[in-house]
Amino acid sequence: MTHPTSAERRVATHFPAKEAPLAGITVYRALPRRELRRVGPFVFLDHFGPFGHAAGAPDDGTPPADTVGAHPHAGLQTVTYLFSGAIDHRDSLGTVQRIHPGAANWMTAGAGIVHGEFPVAALGPRHGIQAWVALPPEQRGIAPAFEHVDAERLPHWQKDGATVRLLAGRLDEHEAPVHTYTPLTYADIALDGRTTLAVEPEHQLALYVAEGCITVAGPQGEPFSVPARTLVHLSDGGYRLPLASDAPARLMLLGGAPLPEPTVIWWNFITDSMASGKALQARWEAGGFPPLP
Repeated sequence: MTHPTSAERRVATHFPAKEAPLAGITVYRALPRRELRRVGPFVFLDHFGPFGHAAGAPDDGTPPADTVGAHPHAGLQTVTYLFSGAIDHRDSLGTVQRIHPGAANWMTAGAGIVHGEFPVAALGPRHGIQAWVALPPEQRGIAPAFEHVDAERLPHWQKDGATVRLLAGRLDEHEAPVHTYTPLTYADIALDGRTTLAVEPEHQLALYVAEGCITVAGPQGEPFSVPARTLVHLSDGGYRLPLASDAPARLMLLGGAPLPEPTVIWWNFITDSMASGKALQARWEAGGFPPLP
């Protein structure tokens, strides 16, 4: 990692996540928004839960409210990450994968895929993050794929007052064994105290606070308090990221190299134009995507 002279990342802008309806539930949507369309290749971030009853509660056979049935994607990777609970991922490749807390689950939609997310009610409340990572224009038509990396295989370490799990990319001289199509950083940070992380200086970066309250460097270097369900877009160029909290907090660090244009979000697709997005939606409505087994 090459360290520029501009050392510290600071708050550039910050936004509270907005409530958004999704398949009968309400989630907190941090990206995209009118003020900030993307951070590096990250174009979408939903914070969901906790949903459901305690582990072992009686099952009346009714599908949980947070079940998300079959739906299509193209031109992107979905990344589902859990803090608690369990979800069964199923897709049109025939993949059936139970997602547990701490594991990284990357679905590459490429030219087109269909998937659904089915909560495992008996394993307790589901709480987590789903992000979308846009594929570069030259990769948007690749064959779909799915990659699951167990929590034990991901780099995780303690640094001062933080416990860090790296889901993809590089952070603090660690590198995750996850294939991505553009340079990025994605990490889960449990914070209770102070720490400073070494980040890639060429990456656009943001923090999303899922639980608790943290303190970061404000625009002039002053302490800046960030409550839960808030997205913080950080200044560019620095290689040091100071973080602090007075009580346990949970946050995601995300970002990466800037995406080349054009990059258009149309419904569940990342495309080069609105016209190609509309064509993908019409293909779905006409039954042109592969079915979910």
